[in-house]
Amino acid sequence: MIRVGLSAVILASFCVPSFALPAPAFLLSQESREAQVELYVAPDGRDTNPGTKGRPFATLTHARDAVRRMKKTSKGPVTVYIRGGTYYLDEPLVFTAEDSGSRQAPVRFVAYKNEKPVLSGGVKLDLAWRPYRGGVFQANVPAVRKGKLTFTQLFVNGRRRYLARYPNFAGDYRYNGPGCNSDAISPERIKRWKNPVGGFIHGLSSHRWGSLHYRITGVDENGKLKLEGGDQINRSSSLHKQYRFIENIFEEMDAPGEWYLDSNKGVLYLIPPKGADIAKARVEAVVLKQLIEFRGSIRQPVRNIHLRGLTLTQTARTVLEKYEPLLRGDWSIVRAGAVFFEGAENCSVTDCFFDSVGGNGVFISNYNRRIKVSGCKFTEAGDSAICLVGDFNAVRSASTWQNQIADPPDKTVGPRSLNYPALSVIHNNLIYNIGIFGKQTAGVFISMAAEITVSHNTIYRVPRAGICINDGTWGGHLIEYNDVFNTVRETGDHGPFNSWGRDRHWGSRSDLTRTLCQLDNFKTTIIRHNRFAHWGSHSWGIDLDDGSSNYHLYNNLCLGMSFKLREGFFRLVENNVCVGPIPPGLHVWYQGCDDVIRRNIIVNTEHTDIYEFIRCNPTYARQFDYNLFYNYKGEPTVRLRAGALSPFKELMSFAEWQAQGFDVDSLFADPLFIDPANGDYRVQPNSPALKLGFKNFPMDNFGVLKPEFRTEAEEGHRRFDQTRTQLKQVIQPSDDR
Repeated sequence: MIRVGLSAVILASFCVPSFALPAPAFLLSQESREAQVELYVAPDGRDTNPGTKGRPFATLTHARDAVRRMKKTSKGPVTVYIRGGTYYLDEPLVFTAEDSGSRQAPVRFVAYKNEKPVLSGGVKLDLAWRPYRGGVFQANVPAVRKGKLTFTQLFVNGRRRYLARYPNFAGDYRYNGPGCNSDAISPERIKRWKNPVGGFIHGLSSHRWGSLHYRITGVDENGKLKLEGGDQINRSSSLHKQYRFIENIFEEMDAPGEWYLDSNKGVLYLIPPKGADIAKARVEAVVLKQLIEFRGSIRQPVRNIHLRGLTLTQTARTVLEKYEPLLRGDWSIVRAGAVFFEGAENCSVTDCFFDSVGGNGVFISNYNRRIKVSGCKFTEAGDSAICLVGDFNAVRSASTWQNQIADPPDKTVGPRSLNYPALSVIHNNLIYNIGIFGKQTAGVFISMAAEITVSHNTIYRVPRAGICINDGTWGGHLIEYNDVFNTVRETGDHGPFNSWGRDRHWGSRSDLTRTLCQLDNFKTTIIRHNRFAHWGSHSWGIDLDDGSSNYHLYNNLCLGMSFKLREGFFRLVENNVCVGPIPPGLHVWYQGCDDVIRRNIIVNTEHTDIYEFIRCNPTYARQFDYNLFYNYKGEPTVRLRAGALSPFKELMSFAEWQAQGFDVDSLFADPLFIDPANGDYRVQPNSPALKLGFKNFPMDNFGVLKPEFRTEAEEGHRRFDQTRTQLKQVIQPSDDR
């Protein structure tokens, strides 16, 4: 029981057919308009009511069931209007094939006019607080003592609060910040704890590829903690020696906002947040992992159900659940989200606000077709915002880190089943401040999926990638018009966009590699018209890592970094603008990789290198040419690291590089940007880049389209002005140039 308490998408025709949105009223037939049904749900309603505006239902499940009954006799569209207020759900709202609408008669669950319905996975606690000691208050929670309630998240007056921890929360959930240190699980600290069983250890992995999380199960005879967990990264890794912290330990409760639940006694302890009147505070414990579920199958999918205008909040965190490894990408994952799709077609989530969910926001799992997530805002999510993840068993000769197949027996092109997401659209979403708990996370994550369009999203303040494609199965994605910045805040060796191509060709015998590379990634993925900004080490902006193959990159603006190509085939990189201290990284190429790098503008703001090769033979590429290079330090150079190859030197001048037959028609000259200090990296009419075939592309169409989102995103840019400021200092035209 559930208790009540656009702008058009620019799609590549080959990639995603036009998405079937609900037809607006003026396009519906006269018969459909006359047959429309409206139902209402409200916090003060009753399920014995008829569901009218004046006498609404009380629960969403009852409204769903009413729609189910009506569809047996009515052929028109049905809209369930959800009135403003908070709806505390004690179970998810589940849609099955029985609840499906049709293209002509969709089913909609939408916010009523300008009201704000809030769907919460929490429960409001009725507490009688009394002083404990040292500023700590306590209250009995009978449901906990009876075993009917447990939780690891608590909200006070609508804000997430912190389990008792050491070090104390330092104002930011960054695992590489002051709220973490090496003393968190020192022997001296452990001795202070009377009973640490049930405590949690969190931290970055030793390589800073993501985070590891453990539950304390006991203490051995030597005083060392017994742990379970640590499976959140799909590669062998240990806990970072410095970036770690401990929580859910009673003795560590010593700061405002911290809390602890004694599950045996059923007592909740809390140090009130500063300024909070504990007697009047609204306290909510988080219970549910998912709020809305679409549960269908390939044979009986859920069809044509649309959600709009809802706020979804307070779902349980999932970092301590069992993680599922995904192919050879670095990721493991929990298949869960505040809104969960499996076996759905032509369904959508639009104009919704995902506020402080504990795990993923939207999870599109296994078979799904033509799902759209558009106009939504995601912030303070525990893990990723939007995930699209297929079935491991749909992959032919699937390799894992534990089972690396050097000569895959199945050499058939493509997947072996339809059990994966495809033909879906992630458009016009604002995503920031996510990855609160899990750090191997992304704004948009894609694995074992095909033909996904990710367009006009703004993504920033994330611990790792903004957009991540975990593997080369099965390509055909379109990544365009996104604005991604302030990423890789806590991890390393990554970029605002990251991909891996660790499918059947990666790690195979050298004579098989080129033959196998397009068995899985057989459709070209296009990355175009994006702005990626990052200033710092270990970021290549567009990071085509570990075998990423069959990519076409063009008309991208990379600020503070550039692009990287490693161990893959058939990458065409053209007409991009890269301005920053990191030159293009060309790492560990295969013979005959057939890569093309042409008609790009590459400006190095700190060094003279135009390329950085690492264990890579430049002759393996098909073409380097018609590029424009520039820096403000001196004559350009090409650097070959980890061993030079005859006839190449480890450090070559531009002239020596050209003498080897590379970039013969390329130039070293000022590109003459129009207004780089204000973000306009188009070039002036007399720019030498135009003579090389470079074509200007718009610089004012990145990111979200909703006006209110654009305003908020610009505020995010103002807060993250390091890239803009540093670039302005370096490339702002002056009188002496």
